[in-house]
Amino acid sequence: MPVVPTTAYSQAEDALNLARALVNDSAGVVFTDTLLMPLLNSAYRGLQRELAENGVSVLVEQQDIELDVNSDTGATNLEISDVSSPQLPADCLMPHMLWERATANTTDTFVPMEKFMSGGGMLNLQPSSYLRLWEWREDKINLIGATQSVTVRVRYEKILPLLVLGTDPVQIRSATDALGFATAALAARSRGARALAADLLGSAQTAAENLINRYVRPEQTKGRRRKPYSYHRRIIYL
Repeated sequence: MPVVPTTAYSQAEDALNLARALVNDSAGVVFTDTLLMPLLNSAYRGLQRELAENGVSVLVEQQDIELDVNSDTGATNLEISDVSSPQLPADCLMPHMLWERATANTTDTFVPMEKFMSGGGMLNLQPSSYLRLWEWREDKINLIGATQSVTVRVRYEKILPLLVLGTDPVQIRSATDALGFATAALAARSRGARALAADLLGSAQTAAENLINRYVRPEQTKGRRRKPYSYHRRIIYL
């Protein structure tokens, strides 16, 4: 028997075909791939945002960033942003967790950094051997700085790449229905069929909610115990 390549992700063409069927254009006479692809990408971005707002991370990436000591300040960068050197990964949507390790000690394990939660900005502390704390604010990672070169491992939610071809994988599992209905709603609205667009949009929202429940419900079955108010995470550097 021939070997058939399989993947857990559907293709963009699956959502496009569903969208065309919903607007009664299965042959693609009016709604071609060229016309529907921007609408599909809009629905794609919207679904990722909706999932993220409900605590579902779609695509997670990890990258190591080396921060060298500046000879003028005697410390590493105080931020990692789109304009810093080194920069944030170009596909970074939002960081989730950070670890650090002295760059010179490649055999050491990465130690988790603590996320600083405050709307008033990063603490005004003197740099030490390690960064220790980090804060995500104004689309950049704010740091205290370290007096030695440090390698930071960043785990972040990745921006989904644009869909260009019908064979491109949709990197959200089981998202064909949600994307197909949303794309069809945008297509119907572009032709002035507002009643049909509203009906399709409602179906798209239902499909998105079902997708969110599929991700979230398994987490709700896990027993969790609230940490006491006196709990403080301790980080010990070896």
